[in-house]
Amino acid sequence: MSKTLECKVCGTFVHNVGDSVVAITCHECVSDMMRQYDEPLKKKQVAAQGYPKGWRFMKQFVHANGTVYFKGVEQPDLKGKYDATPIVVKPKKSKAQKAQEKADAMKRYSELKKLLKKETRKGATKKIESELKRLQKQIS
Repeated sequence: MSKTLECKVCGTFVHNVGDSVVAITCHECVSDMMRQYDEPLKKKQVAAQGYPKGWRFMKQFVHANGTVYFKGVEQPDLKGKYDATPIVVKPKKSKAQKAQEKADAMKRYSELKKLLKKETRKGATKKIESELKRLQKQIS
């Protein structure tokens, strides 16, 4: 035996509910609730003005307004005594540039693999192997 219950949120009727069920929430209301929880996670965290990424981990960081921080802890007695730390922003690479770098790395990787087979000296093989490891990280 199954029964029909009314959704406790929107009031639509849900059919074929078990006999022991007392209250129910329909699938549409549940998906709306989940969307509300997902939206805050999707928002990108905005960095504070004038603070680069990882500024809290720098040994010393001086903000543009003169505030001095040692490992993220403000030092009010040193305010204005140092020049501002220059913020270096790395240029973003396009997809084409990334693909080209990956292709070059793959080409260099195959050349080194061939060279490694021919090489007999231990010191030279270690250098080649370390270069191969670095290229492997760049490829993947």
